[in-house]
Amino acid sequence: MILRGVTSLAGYPPGLYVNEQAVPQSDDVKTSDFIPAFVGEFDRGPVNEYVLITETPTKKLFEIALPVLGSTDKPNAGNALLDHLKHAKIQKVAFVRVLGTGHATASLTLNDRQATPVPILKISAKYPGAYGNVFTVEVAEGSAPDSFKLILMSDFGPEIYDNLSMNPTNARYAVKVVNTSSGHFVLENLNSIDPTNPESRPAIKAKTQLAGGNNGTAVTDSDRVGTYDPGTGKRTGLKLLEVIGNLVTDVAHINYSSPTVDAALAAFGEKYNCTTYIGTSTAQYPAESVTYRDTYDTDFAQMVLGYYRSSTGQRISGACLSAIVHVMGNVEDSGLAVECGWIVGTDIELDFDDFTRLFENQISAFQLKPSASGDGSLAWRMANDYTLAKTDVSGAVISDDENRKVNKRRLNSWIEKQLVTIGAPWQGRAMTKKMRDDAERRIRTFFDKLKTPDNPEVETSKIEDYSIVFNSRASSIDQFVQDIKVKHYNTAEWILLNFMGGTNVEVSN
Repeated sequence: MILRGVTSLAGYPPGLYVNEQAVPQSDDVKTSDFIPAFVGEFDRGPVNEYVLITETPTKKLFEIALPVLGSTDKPNAGNALLDHLKHAKIQKVAFVRVLGTGHATASLTLNDRQATPVPILKISAKYPGAYGNVFTVEVAEGSAPDSFKLILMSDFGPEIYDNLSMNPTNARYAVKVVNTSSGHFVLENLNSIDPTNPESRPAIKAKTQLAGGNNGTAVTDSDRVGTYDPGTGKRTGLKLLEVIGNLVTDVAHINYSSPTVDAALAAFGEKYNCTTYIGTSTAQYPAESVTYRDTYDTDFAQMVLGYYRSSTGQRISGACLSAIVHVMGNVEDSGLAVECGWIVGTDIELDFDDFTRLFENQISAFQLKPSASGDGSLAWRMANDYTLAKTDVSGAVISDDENRKVNKRRLNSWIEKQLVTIGAPWQGRAMTKKMRDDAERRIRTFFDKLKTPDNPEVETSKIEDYSIVFNSRASSIDQFVQDIKVKHYNTAEWILLNFMGGTNVEVSN
């Protein structure tokens, strides 16, 4: 039985019902932002949660990131990246923090007040290895009888909790009060004796400092690629980023590259239909980079040579910088056009022959070029924007250079992801003729606006032309949209788009 406009099945007899919701009639499609994502080492922050930060009208991204990931003057590469994001005025970014295996040891145990003391309270960082792996705890008498006070000190300053009790039935039960209120600490009751006994309170201690936290174990490729536990759903590293894989558009590891990590990164890009950026940790010069570039051939990863410094002295890899400039520019524009006014130097100076060699081998780098200001000044910009596969699916060398541009891949990915959103109201439903008509109108309107924007003075045309074939008898949206092709500017070929987007498999090591 088909129902229309029904919000509850209460009162209906047993049976199978199809609740046909109203299809949105508006042809305006909310397009997603371009969201870069970075995996690497930050001064602090969660290890088993991704951090997605969006600027607000009153607070900048780096101001929001400060209490979560640490300030830009901290030594880790991730904090240096924050400085570049600040200069570039990026407004939305996702981060994943990686640590060595020792990060989970961050805790401190307090003893009770018995004649023979035993452990009563365990204090840990809220996130493993997070928010300062070194913190201090002070225990004092509480203001009320038979209570105690905790002064928890992190690099954000003190958190003071007074009139605490170890009795779970007390309104000021320490574990509940702190775990509910604190953004940085977690308490665990070790249940040494009767909680109503005043001797069960932690012993007075002027200050005790955590000895633990991240034990200095080096971060490995396994830590960066990460883990996924299908039983608990727990994720770390790059696999943690898969939780929002359909949102992020440009992904890089921060100042790191290896065959294992780069292969996983390229696989992530292919799975989630986004662009990834590979650094050159083991290939710092053009000759080495060319050798390394020959080890992979994918349509979802750009290789970028070099490290670059900001006007405030922070060093970042060309891979991260390329992700930033592609997000800064319009989707239909090449990263070549984006000037990095905050970049003042590079680790390795390249000459004309070096840039030519990189160009011929589809390796990107940044170069001092004439500024768009036209006053004779120079600005750091991408020297070339080649990337992606050198050969097609049959193994033949791709001859048309224009089809290998990063912005072409990014525009295709963006369109394909928007099509998933556009088709969402009809996904998984048996389509009626009216539904097919609504879907066709909405999809054609979307492409019409890509070709000819409503307001050309504000928005530029993104594609030269398109063609699309629908199946008027299809019973599902997946069968209804049969063939979509777009023609980019300065490209002779029509490019076939994929309506379904990415796959549903786990990225392996």
